[in-house]
Amino acid sequence: MRRAHCWSLMGVLALGLVLTPTPVRAQGVNVAAGAFNTQRRIYYQSAVYEQTGAMVGGGGALRLGRVRVGVGGWMGTLKGDGSAENPDVKTRTTSATVHVLLVPGVQVGAQYEVRRFEADVAVTVWTMMGANVRLEPGLGVSGLKGLIDVSLLPASSVQGGPKLTMAVQTNVGVIFAPRRSPLTFRLGYRFERFDLESAGTASARYEQFQGLVVEAGLSLGR
Repeated sequence: MRRAHCWSLMGVLALGLVLTPTPVRAQGVNVAAGAFNTQRRIYYQSAVYEQTGAMVGGGGALRLGRVRVGVGGWMGTLKGDGSAENPDVKTRTTSATVHVLLVPGVQVGAQYEVRRFEADVAVTVWTMMGANVRLEPGLGVSGLKGLIDVSLLPASSVQGGPKLTMAVQTNVGVIFAPRRSPLTFRLGYRFERFDLESAGTASARYEQFQGLVVEAGLSLGR
């Protein structure tokens, strides 16, 4: 019942954003690809397990007036130390967002994300939903903007593992879009925190993902 209620709220929000009156002249499309130099840390029973790897991915967004609909994802292999407690893990993330532009440089909206972990012994899938705020303030230099992107994903379900009790994602960096050019470049530092509750004989644990994100893309109609 609680999950159905969350889905209903998200559906109403998305519908409201899509129906927001918008000027047609603001339509546009942007696509980007890049890499995420990922470090994953797992804190469990007073021990810290670390996995590292380069994830690659990209995404795109369609803008119509004040509404922006985007999709994206990352995939790669995070290397552990080879032990049974810290194996290599194949990871794939897919996300979708719907935003509305409140004022120039400020977007708020909803985010839906699915994250899959595949190790030799098990496959775990996290499904998360929540809110996202994206700020792009000008920095006083032509074509250069800041980036502050924060997601809080309280609605979640897990297959093959303990339940998530908290999911927070942040991305801070800069965006450079040269004038009279469709090219865009982004450099940021991404930090994510996930808390997982205890289950049976397994203790609670929390995980962190962090690292530099570099992307390049095209923006048409900006």
